[in-house]
Amino acid sequence: MTRKAVSSAAASDDTVEHEDWSLPHAHQQTRALVALDRSGAVVPQLRRYAGRAAAYGALSLLGSIFACSVAAADPLVMALSLVGTAAWGHGLLVTHWLEQSSALMLQGELDRAEVLLQRCLRPPWGSEGVRAHAHLRLWGVYSRRGEHLRALTESQAAIALFLDEYPPQPQFVQLARYQQIRSLVSADRQADARLQLEELSQVPSGDYLRVQHFLTELYVALGDNRLPFLDGPLWERTRLAQQSQQGASLLGLCAWGFHKLGEDALAQSLLTQLQERPDAEPLEQMLPKLAQFVRSFAPVLALPAASSVEPT
Repeated sequence: MTRKAVSSAAASDDTVEHEDWSLPHAHQQTRALVALDRSGAVVPQLRRYAGRAAAYGALSLLGSIFACSVAAADPLVMALSLVGTAAWGHGLLVTHWLEQSSALMLQGELDRAEVLLQRCLRPPWGSEGVRAHAHLRLWGVYSRRGEHLRALTESQAAIALFLDEYPPQPQFVQLARYQQIRSLVSADRQADARLQLEELSQVPSGDYLRVQHFLTELYVALGDNRLPFLDGPLWERTRLAQQSQQGASLLGLCAWGFHKLGEDALAQSLLTQLQERPDAEPLEQMLPKLAQFVRSFAPVLALPAASSVEPT
C-alpha cells in the first residue's frame, strides 16, 4: 500500500471541524468531534471508534511482522513490513494532527491550529488527501478570523484536491463547496455565490450536509435580501435547525426568513433560541451578514463571541 493510499484511508472517515452536541436538547454541553459518511450523515461514535481500533490493530500487526522478520533474518519481509509500518504510522500521525487542529479550533486556539495544519501541507506529510483535509480546516481558521478571501482560497484548494482524490470522498467536496459559497457571500461576491449555489440544487440526504445546504441557501438569500420561498419550506428548515446538533446558525437565518414574511414575533423567538444554543457560531466573524441582521433586528441580544466553541 502506498503512502498516499494509507494517508487517504486514515483521513477518509476523518473528523471535520465540528462538534456533536449529542444530548437530548441544546442546553446540555457534551462535545465531541464528528465524522461524516459519504452521504453526509454523522458517523455513529461506536463505528468511528471501531475504525480507529482497527487502524491501530493493523499498525500493531505490521510491527509484529517486522519484528518476526528481523528474528528470522528475512530481508524481503523485513523491508516490506518496515515500509508498511512506516506508511501506516504516517497516516495515523497526520490524522491525529488533523483532529487535534479541529479541537484547537473549537477551543478558539486558531494560531496553534494553523501551525498544525500548515505542517500537514508540507512534505513528507502532505499527501493529496491530507492536504485536502488541511485546506478544509484552514477555511475554518480564516473564517473564524473574518478573513473571508483567505478562507475562499482554502475552500477552493480543498475542492480541487478532493476532486482528484481516490477513492473519492463526495461528502467533503460538497462540504467545501458550501464553505466556498458562504465565503463568497461574506466577501460581497454575491453573483458568484448565487451561481455556485445553482450548481448544488439537490438537497443531500445526510443530516449534516442537509443542514449545511439549507444554511448556505438561506445565507445566499440573505445576501440577496430576497426569500426564495414562503413559510412552508421555511418551517421545514426551522424544525431541522431546532432538532439538529449543528443547526444554530440555520436557526438565525430562519429568523431572518420569518422577518421577511412579517412574522417578527416568531423571528424574535428564534433569535432568543439562537442565543441560548451552545453550538452557536461566532457570527461576527463567520457569517457577518447574519450578524448584521441580528444587530439591527434585536440589538439587545448578545451575539456569540469569536471565542465560542462551536460547530459549523
